[in-house]
Amino acid sequence: MTQNNIVNIKGKPYVTVAGRVQQAHEALKEGLTIETFMVAHSEEGVLFKAKVTVPKGIFTGFSFASYKASGIEGQSPFEVAETSAVGRALGFAGFGSFEGIATADEIIKAESSPKPNGKAFDYRCVKCNKPITGPVYEYSTQHLGESLCMDCQKKPKDDIVPASEVEDDITF
Repeated sequence: MTQNNIVNIKGKPYVTVAGRVQQAHEALKEGLTIETFMVAHSEEGVLFKAKVTVPKGIFTGFSFASYKASGIEGQSPFEVAETSAVGRALGFAGFGSFEGIATADEIIKAESSPKPNGKAFDYRCVKCNKPITGPVYEYSTQHLGESLCMDCQKKPKDDIVPASEVEDDITF
């Protein structure tokens, strides 16, 4: 991975998604699979899931992009959501992570986006659309496979439809 794929933001190094992809390909000549799925879309935006399979396991990442966002996110929301989901999954797999899972692309996107209620990120539960904090988002996506608020995390699993089942029901 080259220094060009590392961005310093507020004194902290972040790796771009391109850098994570490059690092994974360099480390694993074979045995790397990256799959992406559009999980949901609405009038607000699109949610993508990425599944990265490496010899040590399967890792997932999710990302939402708003149609109403400014800049590249609003212009190309499908591409932004898909790319960010891949970056997050690769981060969970251990590629390009310094102090967290966020990529340089996500930090730059967050800093250029409007900040609702003064918060840097606007994470939402995929089930009830309630706003959730960054730590709740990180936990739920890493351990439960999707962005869930505390209330929806407490619901019995039977009440929560897995994202894998939602993918097949999407119509355009």
